[in-house]
Amino acid sequence: MQLDCPWCGCGWLIGCTQCRRAFTYARVVEVDGDYESFIRNDRRRGKYADLDPSELDDYASWLESALADIEVGATTVYLDGMYFDVEATPGTFVGLYATHHFQQLPHFVAFQEPAYLRATLGERSYWLERALPQPIDSD
Repeated sequence: MQLDCPWCGCGWLIGCTQCRRAFTYARVVEVDGDYESFIRNDRRRGKYADLDPSELDDYASWLESALADIEVGATTVYLDGMYFDVEATPGTFVGLYATHHFQQLPHFVAFQEPAYLRATLGERSYWLERALPQPIDSD
């Protein structure tokens, strides 16, 4: 879940559904089950309150859509409500919190310059300068 302080990492790191740690990169794998079961199991492992059925449907639809263009085996990154192949060239896009423009994702640049990721996405000013008039509620 992305909070209203995406610079803390929730706007650019991927939470592991097994160990609960946050990672910069994730390899996409195929799992048994559907998106609703995946979300329900993730919420249970994280000791979150149950979602009502309409929220579960919404989250499952969002996740399915967000991952639709990502291939199994790809190295994936999360950025402000969207998943990208780490080598993607997204250009300009509107996220949950801000508008972004990248020829290369900061995650990709960080392969060669590890400090770059924290120096951009880890800086509060980066997000505030690009913030939407009213960030989208991701709850």
